Amino acid sequence: MTRSVDRWLLVAALLAPPASAQQPASTARWARVTYLTTASAYIDAGRAEGVAQGARLDVIRGDTAVAVLRVAYLATHQAACDIVSASVALAIGDSVRYTPVAPPPDSSQAEVPAVTRPLTTGSPAGIMRGRLGVYYFGVRQLDGGSTFSEPSGDLRLFGTGLGQTGLGIDLDVRSRRVTQARPDGFGTTAWAQTRVFQATLDWQTPGSPLQVAAGRQFAPGIGAVGLVDGVSLQLDEPGWGGGGFVGKQPDPVNLAFSGDITDLGVYVERHSRIDALHRWSLLGGLSGSYLSAGTNREFVYLQGDYRTRRLSVFAAQEIDYYRPWRRVGGEHAFSPTSSFATLQFRLTDAVALTAGLDSRRSVRLYQDVVNPEVAFDDAFRRGGWVGVSVRAGRLQAALDGRSSNGGPAGPASSYTASIGADRLTGFGLNLRSRVTRYTSGTRAGWLQAASLGIEPWGRGTLQVTGGWRKERDGAVPLTASAIQWISSDLDVNIGRAWSLVVSAYRERGGIEAHDLLYAGLTLRF
Repeated sequence: MTRSVDRWLLVAALLAPPASAQQPASTARWARVTYLTTASAYIDAGRAEGVAQGARLDVIRGDTAVAVLRVAYLATHQAACDIVSASVALAIGDSVRYTPVAPPPDSSQAEVPAVTRPLTTGSPAGIMRGRLGVYYFGVRQLDGGSTFSEPSGDLRLFGTGLGQTGLGIDLDVRSRRVTQARPDGFGTTAWAQTRVFQATLDWQTPGSPLQVAAGRQFAPGIGAVGLVDGVSLQLDEPGWGGGGFVGKQPDPVNLAFSGDITDLGVYVERHSRIDALHRWSLLGGLSGSYLSAGTNREFVYLQGDYRTRRLSVFAAQEIDYYRPWRRVGGEHAFSPTSSFATLQFRLTDAVALTAGLDSRRSVRLYQDVVNPEVAFDDAFRRGGWVGVSVRAGRLQAALDGRSSNGGPAGPASSYTASIGADRLTGFGLNLRSRVTRYTSGTRAGWLQAASLGIEPWGRGTLQVTGGWRKERDGAVPLTASAIQWISSDLDVNIGRAWSLVVSAYRERGGIEAHDLLYAGLTLRF
């Protein structure tokens, strides 16, 4: 259950109430979806670009809004968003429209692209903002196994222009206490843990394209690196940008400071204007990590995207360099290791074709819910796929086929059909259903999932999700395995500052039949 516990704990850190009333800008800005999980979408705009904590964003295809996102976690140039509703399956590269929380101070600032960080954006200059949350998570295994309880809390602080200077701060601290009862009933084990996910002090003078940051931060430009404890520089000019970083890699288990591995990297980027009709960007970077005894990893990172009203293309590639002493097994000096690409072309406003390729060996997953549907999609993630989606008013349908290999499931093929409907009543009724047929070696099976949700009066969401997965193994006749699950989730905003979330989950069948309960209360200030 450790993997599930960690992911459910992350829900507590990501949930946040809507932003309080602010003065919106008159002109919308645009961002791009850079990564997707079952319940979350990550975009390439953050506090520096005017994205507000808790704000609702629209995903646009052609001239149509196809999804609504809510900002749950905000960094300087990135944001993690809950998928509130979606009429079609989202894809990496989708355009996201939002209204910055404060307009540029003058006409010259309007010419600066969105990646430049105005000090008046995100939170008023000199004012500290943040979030304080308390949560509870419990697990009860139904096969006579152990029980598990975990109260936890988190603190988020961020501010810009502190003390009327160019200084800013970004802090993300999460703490939990875990108590686990032994399955034999003799005693319990307990431990406490506090992790620092971000602790950054940055500096940028008003109107300057240069930003300097020190502390625990996400490595800029090269997303594959992740967290580093060190310093970074970013330069954002109209039409181009670049930067670099150097620091130590935190301990991968408990995120404690570690001096074992040194990370460094540089990148440069060319991009179109934020308001261009055809938007594009190209990024290239070099990164290396080193142990005291020698090289850990060295690689080239390439990324590009192109978006028009009809076409959306995104691709990323990592190319590892192997030094001579690493080529003894027959490897080449340069080896493409992780590839990812998606393509979407809209034949009409209602019909879209999709295709993609995913050969990444490992992916950082920040999923809000872990259930058999999520586990299935993770196992069959690597490979290629093609699909088509159709939308008619508030109804939509999609069909895709996937050939996967190299993942936990081994070589496999799957075919998925999905249908959905949005905002059918005044309560914002949303319906979703998905069925998948798959084969993998001697195994074959079906997966069915469905959800029903409402958004009454815009105060939050109430959703019920369930499904089943049934599989047979041809090598073991007359046997079959089946898993069923159901969950209910309530997410409601109380006033402007408070947010309450309650979620209950039950799974039957398989090797880990269990009940889960999660509840959290957050205060935004």
